Amino acid sequence: MHLLPSDAFHWSFKIMRHHHLFSVSAVLHLTGAFILPQRAALFTNYGLHSSESSRPNTKFFNANADDDSSDSIPSDTDLDPQPTRAVENKEISSDLKRKLYQLAASYDRGFAATPKARTEANGIIEQLAAINPTKHAARGIDGDHSGSDDVPLRAIWRMIWTTAFDVVSLGASPIAAPSAIYQAITDPPIATNIIDFIPRAQTFFPSSSVPSSLLRAEVTTRASSRSGAPNRVGLVFEGVKLQPIELLGQKVDNLPPLSVDLTWQQGLIEQVARFVPGLDNFSAAGKNNIDAPGYFDVEYLDDELLIIRQQAPGGRFALIKVDNCDP
Repeated sequence: MHLLPSDAFHWSFKIMRHHHLFSVSAVLHLTGAFILPQRAALFTNYGLHSSESSRPNTKFFNANADDDSSDSIPSDTDLDPQPTRAVENKEISSDLKRKLYQLAASYDRGFAATPKARTEANGIIEQLAAINPTKHAARGIDGDHSGSDDVPLRAIWRMIWTTAFDVVSLGASPIAAPSAIYQAITDPPIATNIIDFIPRAQTFFPSSSVPSSLLRAEVTTRASSRSGAPNRVGLVFEGVKLQPIELLGQKVDNLPPLSVDLTWQQGLIEQVARFVPGLDNFSAAGKNNIDAPGYFDVEYLDDELLIIRQQAPGGRFALIKVDNCDP
């Protein structure tokens, strides 16, 4: 009786299993066949059946077959590396983010950071920037609702780390201490920077022993994309508002805020820019210039973490996505 290679494989397997032997190399030697790498899991299945209909649909090929046979083993270059690379990057980013979160918690969001801690955080951020999964972070930031609603930056972001001197210096005030800091981009192109301040003395005592007070500062800006820089967001300041929220444990958010409208300055700049060379970079039309003043670059953005680098006075911010910015 002449056995086909597949039958020889089947009966050889039964004989070896009967004698409590399981040698893959012996089976391959008997059949003269090689199994495809992606089908290698077959050897972990001890429940082979003799009928062709119930036998696993496993593909074999002859080692002596021509190279152009359709049954040849796919090379490593034939496999798509993108899914594997994406998984690896996700694992790397998760580990890097964990380290950044630990630094943020240990050094009070950067307000108490040592030079060594800042250097370590910058190294982590640079590694994250190298595997940034968002290649066009400024998409939709102009607020053109006639197109897609896909706006990667649309969210409420709370700051967990910064090296920006203009923010870190707020922690040196003996009168007020910065509490939560947000960037709210819920209705592009409007982006609002929010800083909550509490009395410095309030930080020295347990919350149960001192009536709380809170003042909220909001800086409203108009965001825009910059042509030729998919991860750059331009900013034009439009207003500042100071709103008391709580005073000695009593809600006072019904009091009128102190507001300053900055849009008139923008209009004045645009009028004067026609006669003063170089001043047009500070006008709304300056957004067409990729390096016009007033912007930040997105270095990393995923579904939970945003890292930006501001143009002037410089510094980095790391922010996490939150559900709201209620004081």
